[in-house]
Amino acid sequence: MSLNNTDILTIRNGSSSSSFTSNNNTSQTIIDVGTPRHPTGWSTTTIRYHNFTQLPSKKGESYTDSRPFRAHGLDWYLRIHPGGAASANNEITMVSLYLRCKSAAEQNVSIQAEFSLALLREDGQIDSMMSCPCNAFRRKRKGWPNFIGRERVLDRNTQLLDECGTLTVIVKVQLFQERDANFVPGNGLNLIRLLKEANSSRNSNSSDNSSNTSDDNYDNYSEGNDAEQSSTANTSDIKFSVEGEIIHAHRLILKLAAPTLAHLCEDVDEDDTLPIIGVRSSIFQGVLRFAYGDAVPPQVWNATTTNNNNNKNDNTDDDTTHNEEEQSVLSTPSMEILDAANRFGVVNLKILAETKVAETDVRISTASDLILYADAKDCPLLKERVIDYFVANAELIRKHPSFGKVKESASILDELMEAYVTKRILRSFSSGEGDVDYDSMGVNLLRRKLDGRGLDVDGSRETLIQRLEVWDDRKRRELVGITEEGS
Repeated sequence: MSLNNTDILTIRNGSSSSSFTSNNNTSQTIIDVGTPRHPTGWSTTTIRYHNFTQLPSKKGESYTDSRPFRAHGLDWYLRIHPGGAASANNEITMVSLYLRCKSAAEQNVSIQAEFSLALLREDGQIDSMMSCPCNAFRRKRKGWPNFIGRERVLDRNTQLLDECGTLTVIVKVQLFQERDANFVPGNGLNLIRLLKEANSSRNSNSSDNSSNTSDDNYDNYSEGNDAEQSSTANTSDIKFSVEGEIIHAHRLILKLAAPTLAHLCEDVDEDDTLPIIGVRSSIFQGVLRFAYGDAVPPQVWNATTTNNNNNKNDNTDDDTTHNEEEQSVLSTPSMEILDAANRFGVVNLKILAETKVAETDVRISTASDLILYADAKDCPLLKERVIDYFVANAELIRKHPSFGKVKESASILDELMEAYVTKRILRSFSSGEGDVDYDSMGVNLLRRKLDGRGLDVDGSRETLIQRLEVWDDRKRRELVGITEEGS
């Protein structure tokens, strides 16, 4: 009996999903069960037991632990029983080897990992390799009581001991982690009513003939009766002109939620209007709504993008416009919002838009432009995702014409090549407060740690790590000061 259709069922967190592929008129449906875990790549550590024959070797009692070593940001150690563990074979003397995740044990957390142990012969060849599939490390050690017979280790013909009597063990560890969840800071303000009232009443009460904002953008801003609106509308103290529309706002609120935009308003009189160049009106209004504590409307995220170059004029200064290369990158509403949020200092929205771009906009044709943009605008999550995408699609990206611009940046080329060679996969989990191996952490994890300490979450990856290290150093100094004072 032949099968032309194959169904493979998959359930993710209780909900099913499927994909369809066609090959030679056959169809296949794939449905995952559970949440797939992603490997981090292998970390290799070499451990040398010098004077092996002199190590205590009483079966079931004697063992020697290596000093802790770091792998994937966690502390591990290897235990060897030169005469065999208690559970080892009783007929011949065995050498037992066990691996333990010290960080998982101390923090009482479960770490999913696979590992292998092998002996390195004097001639450089691998011998007696044993592998353990994905397993949960918490408090217990994982390994083999009957790893190898002691007699074979001592046999000079096997070359397992070098001329100095050193036994060399190769430890390889690979972690499995769930898909990294994007970190987006909360939007704490709830002042959207002020923005709604300032802009809903202006259409009927404002004497400014240049105000021709369409009701479509603020159709939900009218709240309360006319008396309430007219009594609060005059609280606005700054006007923006965007694509010919006049938008009212409040300097104090902008100082709290959009400090860079507020800085642009400092030298503008209350009766004057500040022109905003290079941003579509709907995008600017979406940024303002977010700054006042509201959400950017779905229709703004999903709107069709048009070229912003028609917003420029010959009298515009260079520092208030975007150059043509930057404009070409802003091909989606998410990128437009990201660019505007970064430009006006709305950090939480910048990070939200950055996550959307990183999830949906990274492709062969956009990767080169996006990594240059992310590097220039301090968007570390986007840069991280593009680098990961490059590792998987290097050949195709290098063939695309846009990669020529990447070749002009030695620093970015170096980062791409290092990631490609090492096949790096950054961590999305932490073993606890004592986990300070920031270089192995992904941007989402770095931002969570910064947010937990009340620190700024904006900036390049290097800046985020530096903030955490400065905070750690300050805490250590405070602890030393308290200890010295107490003594």
